[in-house]
Amino acid sequence: MPGKPQDDMMGGAFAPELPDFNNFPYRESAGCAMLSSGRAALECILRNMPRPRRVLVPRYVCNTVQEPIARLDLPIERYPISEQLVPCPPADTDSSDLLLLVNYFGLTEEAVLAAALRHPGPVVVDATTALYSPPLPGVPTFYSPRKFGGLCDGGIALAPFPLQLPEQLDSSATRTLGMLQRAESGATAAAPSIAAAEDSLSAPARRMSPLTRLLIRSIDWAAAAQRRLENYHVLHTALSPINRLNVPDFPSAAPMCYPLVCGIPNLRDELIDSGIALPLYWPEVIAATTPEQPENLLARTLLPLPIDQRYSTADMQRLIQLILG
Repeated sequence: MPGKPQDDMMGGAFAPELPDFNNFPYRESAGCAMLSSGRAALECILRNMPRPRRVLVPRYVCNTVQEPIARLDLPIERYPISEQLVPCPPADTDSSDLLLLVNYFGLTEEAVLAAALRHPGPVVVDATTALYSPPLPGVPTFYSPRKFGGLCDGGIALAPFPLQLPEQLDSSATRTLGMLQRAESGATAAAPSIAAAEDSLSAPARRMSPLTRLLIRSIDWAAAAQRRLENYHVLHTALSPINRLNVPDFPSAAPMCYPLVCGIPNLRDELIDSGIALPLYWPEVIAATTPEQPENLLARTLLPLPIDQRYSTADMQRLIQLILG
């Protein structure tokens, strides 16, 4: 049984009894590896590809993506993106350069495809914020399902070639405290434990734990995708006139959030004061860029409005009222 420890016995104390929806978007196979985190999935992909001359990484991305690249001692060169989240890799690339492209929030598939077609060398797509976006044909892609559901770790690597798995199996039990505290005591009480769990994901790549496998099957991913799309549509209908980002009217896959960039002063602070979680994507980008660069502007001003399966149309209407008044 998936998610069941290999060394188990009949009878005794019960583990959590969870539903089995079995509708996660990706199925384990020779070219689909279930691993300990998104960055572990990237490491697995890179270990199974020819060594590139350098890895081209966008400036607007979480610094954790550099961890597996540095672990493999691969040279990194950062490249810019536009204010509309369009990649602008350097012109001097050749077939020995590996280009990392980011599908931001599941909403930039067309820009990723166009950049992939132009690049003369290998491409890898970071879809850690784009769980429901299928991979481009022939392009290795990695995902982070914990950003889309009740998981504390886990990553998926997809490739058009067999993936050799790491030997070590991950363990997730100690990372679940933050999720349990969130359910029992709320977000503030859970924050330190969630941060500690996040820090623990910097370890070398491991295979996905039995607990995370069990939890993945217990989430109705199809229903969650439908709710995300419905909530996105409600927000986009109301907020597109003030949104400086050209996001699609009808996304082809369920997005992670509704990214809003607008000119309303102090809006982030006011929404946070009203109980809306709005993480910065990504604070380290602000320190590494200058104020006039597009990545810096995005990191400071982009508001990732929540649209996930926990929230109803009424929640979206409340959010719209908070923004538009």
